[in-house]
Amino acid sequence: MILDKLFIIIGMLLAHFLNGSNVFELGNAVRPDFMVIFVVFFALRKGPMYGLWLGFFGGLLTDTALGGEIGGDNIVYYKIGLHSFAYAIVGYIVGKGLRSSYTENYISITIYVLGLTFVSRLITYLLFLMFFHSNHSYSFLYVSLYNAFIGPALFFLFSWAYRLDGDEVRQ
Repeated sequence: MILDKLFIIIGMLLAHFLNGSNVFELGNAVRPDFMVIFVVFFALRKGPMYGLWLGFFGGLLTDTALGGEIGGDNIVYYKIGLHSFAYAIVGYIVGKGLRSSYTENYISITIYVLGLTFVSRLITYLLFLMFFHSNHSYSFLYVSLYNAFIGPALFFLFSWAYRLDGDEVRQ
């Protein structure tokens, strides 16, 4: 039990470090968001509470990578909570509402990852716009398409690493 949780934390840290690396970058800073795929995978396999907590802590890790921004009043504003809120909401909704209608195959994984990445990025962008300023270089579509492309392979890898079969989803 504790070993399972430790292994999930290691996976979350790995997703965080892969998000920060340039290994998978495709020009113009388009790179996959591994954390969303990780959260969606566990929300679909383990349920809403896993999606909520993994989304919250995975988002906090992602938010720490954003750093701070100096405002007009020379005060540093940290962007803690933007990704955390977006990932937690997406993880909970996926686990609560979409889990029962999910069937494991290549097409459904692609569609789920595409749509949910887009939704999480949209929520994050709106929060960023609400609390800071507009970010014109924030990518919705390319990151969503990239995630949809690699999502099925990562689901297969996660299923193998965590020994969670797709047949267990509806139990």
